[in-house]
Formats: sequence, C-alpha cells, structure tokens
Amino acid sequence: MIRIVGLRALSDRLARLDMTGAQQSAMESAAQRLQDAVQDRLSTPPGGDHATPWRRTGSLQTSIDHRSDDAGAVIGSDDPAAVGQELGTRNIPPRPFLSTTAAAHAEAVAHQVGLSVVADIRAAMKETMS
Repeated sequence: MIRIVGLRALSDRLARLDMTGAQQSAMESAAQRLQDAVQDRLSTPPGGDHATPWRRTGSLQTSIDHRSDDAGAVIGSDDPAAVGQELGTRNIPPRPFLSTTAAAHAEAVAHQVGLSVVADIRAAMKETMS
C-alpha cells in the first residue's frame, strides 16, 4: 500500500479556492490590454497607411470599450463607423482593426490569462497552508 501524506489537505485547499474571482481578474486584465491595443491601432494620422482607419476626430478610437466576466471578454465599439471600417462598404475597402488586433494578440492574451490564474492559485495555496 502506498500512502501519500497531505493529499487530503491539498484537495480540501483546492476545493476552497475562489476560481471565479481569479478568472474574472485575469479576464478583466486581458480585456483592458486588448482594448488598449485596439485603441493604439486606431491612431494612424490622415494620409498614413490605409490598412487601418485614419484617426480624424478620435471618436472611433474613444468608442472602443470592453466587458468581461470569469468566462470571457468582449471588446468592441458602438460607433456606427466601426462596422463599415472593419468590414468595408460599397465605397471603401475593409480596414479591419478589431479582428486583426485580436488575432495578433490572441496567444499573448491567453498566456497572460493562464499566468494570472496560476499566480492566484499559488497565492491562495500559500494562504491556506499558513
């Protein structure tokens, strides 16, 4: 028979962890980081690269916002110009800024969320072991 000392105590500590709080905190941080990246992407001055919308008044840039919970996050805009810029219109080609920024940052954001949750688990484990 193999006896593992402390396994029951470890299991009890893990059961008491507030993973919802840890996940919420990680998702909020990641959403804010992605929001900042999208807003940075919308800072091209008029006459610059046509790959993204030009910053004329700044209203599209300031309309970028996010919502998050423990399961995910949404970054977007309520500015009517956002859809036309992202997808294009009859008169202008697509100038995506949301989808391309999300794709460019996806791996780093996922890594950040994972590290944040692991750090919260470690901190909670230290607290319960004290």
